[in-house]
Formats: sequence, C-alpha cells, structure tokens
Amino acid sequence: MIRTVAVGLSISVALLATSLDAPSHAATDKPKGKFPDLKILSVEATPVPFFLNEHPLTLTITVALPKSLPGGALLDVTTLITSPSKTSFRLLTNRQAVATDAAAGTDGAKSIPRLIQVMQSWDGTDHTKRVVADGMYDYEVQAKVMVQGKRNGPLMRAASLKKRGKFEVRTR
Repeated sequence: MIRTVAVGLSISVALLATSLDAPSHAATDKPKGKFPDLKILSVEATPVPFFLNEHPLTLTITVALPKSLPGGALLDVTTLITSPSKTSFRLLTNRQAVATDAAAGTDGAKSIPRLIQVMQSWDGTDHTKRVVADGMYDYEVQAKVMVQGKRNGPLMRAASLKKRGKFEVRTR
C-alpha cells in the first residue's frame, strides 16, 4: 500500500515538473487588435462655459482619414450629447463626401494623414426641442467612413474609436 502511494506520488511529481517546463495556453502570444485607421484627433467646444440663449455651442472635430478610401466614400460624424441623468439627449450628425485623391508622400516618404475639420453646432435643446437645464453635459463623438450600398443606402466601411468629453451649460 505504501509502495503504490509512493509510485503515484512520484508520477504526479514528474507530471508537475514537465508541465512547468512547457508554456501554458495563457503564455502564448495572442493576436492584438489593431487600432482603426480612421481617428478623431481632437474635439474643441466653444464657448466654454456654454450660456443658453446666447450663441450656439460649436464643436470643431478634427478627423484623420485612412490612407486608402473607396470610391464615393462619405464621412459621417455623429455627436451624442447627454445630460448627467441621461433623461435628455441630442444627436448631431454631419455627412459629407470625401475626395479619394492619392495621399501626399507617394514617393516613398512617410505619408501625412489627411485631416478634415467638421463643425457641428448645438442650440441648447434636447431631443424634444426643449431648452436643457443647467449642469455638466457629456458628449460622445464617433466618425465613420461609409460607401454607397447597392440597394439600401450607405454601408459602413470603417469606424473610429469614440471620443468623450464634458462641457458646462449655464443660464445667465
């Protein structure tokens, strides 16, 4: 009986030693996701703080386009503005055609990404066209490259990561 326990113990020690030498499935290289070529570089809100009933809030969004674009591409920039309680929101959209000319630097040099500035304005109203209350509001901006579909309108080809931020709304 003691001999069978000793043999079993030696076998388990040998298995444990060989399993420590071999890499586990967790130690293998995992493919890392790549970041999209379409990027939102900056979002600037003016005026800050935003006073209701004076001038609209203007968002200036700078987008870096991918190196290659399909023919007839559209750039769609969407901004979602939400209240802290998420009870009021407003969706701002801008869709424009993008020229598909060759990027600068085709002679072998590192090409400079093409930048487009998109301006969106918000009048301080929510989705029901009522003036919003004072407070801090969140915004979330996303850019998409779309192409014309054969039947059902534009189809998305690339999307940027979302850019988030906050701004203050006040009444005088």
